[in-house]
Amino acid sequence: MYKILVSIALICLFVSLLRKPRKMKLYNLSKQFRKNTIFTKLDKIISKSKYFNKMKEEYISKLQLINFKSYEFNNELILKYVVIDAVVSLFILIILLRLITMWSAVIIISIAFFYLTIKLVESIVDYQIIKIHRQFPAALQCFLNEYIINKNIKNAINNSYYKMPKKIGGAFEMLARELSGEKKYENAIKKFANKLSYVWGHSFAEILIMSYKGTGDITEELMTLNRLVSEEITAEEEEKSSKFANKFTFIFVYVVTIIGVIINLKENDLSVYLYFYTRTGNALIVAWLVILIVRITYTSLTERGR
Repeated sequence: MYKILVSIALICLFVSLLRKPRKMKLYNLSKQFRKNTIFTKLDKIISKSKYFNKMKEEYISKLQLINFKSYEFNNELILKYVVIDAVVSLFILIILLRLITMWSAVIIISIAFFYLTIKLVESIVDYQIIKIHRQFPAALQCFLNEYIINKNIKNAINNSYYKMPKKIGGAFEMLARELSGEKKYENAIKKFANKLSYVWGHSFAEILIMSYKGTGDITEELMTLNRLVSEEITAEEEEKSSKFANKFTFIFVYVVTIIGVIINLKENDLSVYLYFYTRTGNALIVAWLVILIVRITYTSLTERGR
């Protein structure tokens, strides 16, 4: 009987939809989706926190520099990833509740998974930004060569951005478009510097603004900046070798630990019981994850502060 009622209800719904104009139907569905979407609600929740909203805006700018997509596209991309990560973490939570007896350990592991996957994507984005920053000296040299000839900022950018490395050349191309269509040159240059998010990019922007404000020829300032950037790169390479050694040691220790645990679980049936079905084993897993999170957070904060 209930099947007949459901069939009748579906037929009535289908007929009622056919009677409405198609464009109006699609518009109403789209409008309702935008209002009720989980992404909109999540965006509002994030906006209430200054810290998380600032972080979101920062990574939107970074993604714009990487993929040259709109603010709206990258904002939705971040929200989608957070939702997917949350769903996967919840799925892991449900599975682990059947394996691990200590419910607090299950919650911590699920939160740790959510956090670590967020940090993983952050690291990937930051690495792409670092690659763009490494191209800045070559881009600056291309601009300087053209500026010495033209003595005009707009012409120098228009004639140099396609000669620059691809990624950073795209950022300079965006600046060229902004300057050609923007009456307020200062806004366009500051927008470029904020998206680039690089200390020497801000210095470069200040030199351009100085020229527009009446300083005139900025060849000497650009040559000084070029020299300082080159010196910093040499110092950075030495520092990176030391950082790499520390990171490699940290990663190596954790990889060896994971391999050891997996082998132990495979070869010793008792270890499965000890790790998953006793409070001591659960506590060991949680402690390992907490140490991992603290280390990653500390490294992230120290690198962000530099």
